[in-house]
Amino acid sequence: MWQQQQQWQRHPADPTAITVSYSEEIADELPLWIADGAGYFKEQGLSAKLVSLPSDHGFPALIAGQTQLASIGGSQILSGVAQGAEVKTIATLTPVFPYEMWAKGVKDLKELKGKKVGVSSASGSVYVATLAAPKEAGLTANDVNLIALGSVTNVNNALLAGTVDAAVSHPPASAAFKAAGFKSIINRAEGKVPNINVGIATTDTFATDHADTVTKFLTALKKAFERELSDEKYAPEVIKARLNENDGEALNETFDFYAKEVLPKKPLVTVEQLKSAQESLSKTNPDIRKVDLSKVIDTSFVEKVWGR
Repeated sequence: MWQQQQQWQRHPADPTAITVSYSEEIADELPLWIADGAGYFKEQGLSAKLVSLPSDHGFPALIAGQTQLASIGGSQILSGVAQGAEVKTIATLTPVFPYEMWAKGVKDLKELKGKKVGVSSASGSVYVATLAAPKEAGLTANDVNLIALGSVTNVNNALLAGTVDAAVSHPPASAAFKAAGFKSIINRAEGKVPNINVGIATTDTFATDHADTVTKFLTALKKAFERELSDEKYAPEVIKARLNENDGEALNETFDFYAKEVLPKKPLVTVEQLKSAQESLSKTNPDIRKVDLSKVIDTSFVEKVWGR
């Protein structure tokens, strides 16, 4: 499928003009938003356009050449590669599961049996993180009723409305869950479990033909990383504007969580970060088990920009 689409791949006539997709309005994307808003892409001579595309649209758009880079989860990248896509993950914005599982009236993971658990899709990072939670209690995916709701926002709203019994999420939504009386029954973020929750992907062809553009993109992103870590006034304002979040406590919690606990000092992709997705997704797609994870990553650009 992807091999057939690869022939339609297009690159802009001007290699400095790039379109970059991101799949969710979540704070994992903060470095990307900062690089755009603070003008770091322009400083590098790039005309970068950010577009929001659901993950099931973002990957096909990348393969078709409608975008040149995509900020998406490792699970989507792995699924695409298993179908023949020639794509690499070149950096990670969130190298761990940044989730807690929230529920009301459910004391622990064992009580999830037979419950409705919200996920954004049947293949994304939320799905992978959700499957890992009941597994720790000896449950399987068949023991819970997974409800695909389309987006993280929809999952959060469904949990608050009581249409699902449990779901994984992260700040700033966690502030609303606490206020509504929900309890955290497992904190995946505390465990620092390796996972490409959000990574930067590009096609092999674009990385080869426009290596200078990719390097400039990551150079701008490095400045955004530094700004996120150092500017405790600017970063929360970006979160506020992008997520339409006005609760000061939620904003501070979100900034502290991502800048101080999640954001890597060096966004180096590793094989270990893809193993959880491979394990979860291969149960329904055996081809994913056959993927050589070392061939899905390219660390050369990060090592060039951040240093070895």
